[in-house]
Amino acid sequence: MNRGCLTVIIGPMFSEKSGELIRRCQKLIQYGRKKVYAYKPAEDNRFAREDIVSRIGYTLPASSISCELTSEVTAAILAETENIDVIAFDEAQFFTWPIIELVEQLVYRGKHVIIAGLNTDYRGKPFGHIGDLLAMADEIVKLTAFCACCSDPNATFTQRTINGRPAALGPLILIGDTESYEPRCRSCYVSPQQVAERITATPSIV
Repeated sequence: MNRGCLTVIIGPMFSEKSGELIRRCQKLIQYGRKKVYAYKPAEDNRFAREDIVSRIGYTLPASSISCELTSEVTAAILAETENIDVIAFDEAQFFTWPIIELVEQLVYRGKHVIIAGLNTDYRGKPFGHIGDLLAMADEIVKLTAFCACCSDPNATFTQRTINGRPAALGPLILIGDTESYEPRCRSCYVSPQQVAERITATPSIV
């Protein structure tokens, strides 16, 4: 049996995680002569419904599956990837807990699994089950972006914004793009708790 492995690609928004996933998959197809199958959350159709698309123009055909993974869906994935060498999942932070067991089974079956996802949510906390996937990973690829405030190339945070200003607490999942998010370095990142404290500390104007 082939030895399975898990590669996890993480970073903030605008760090080209999807681009790295696509690049690796295309390299494995072209040079490694591997059979590759990719999945993406159906709920995230910002750029395409059936393709994984990077901001710099890379694309990879993918099947859209619901973030709420059921036993039927995971069984179907295991069946349809039986003769596949490499299985990729984009935006993995959105998938529910069964993604962990699914990835475990795929790896134990000798598959190379490639995961791409946000490292943290807009609160600065580990997003979804990314932390669990990192703990299981054989290889971790940590990407950074250019800070939207100071242009530091080592931005690791995703700042949620409203009208260009840091947002206070809100729904954990809010699918959006440049209108709602920007990458920031640690020095420029403002947590929603800090936003709330600033609002509370500012006296009302009557």
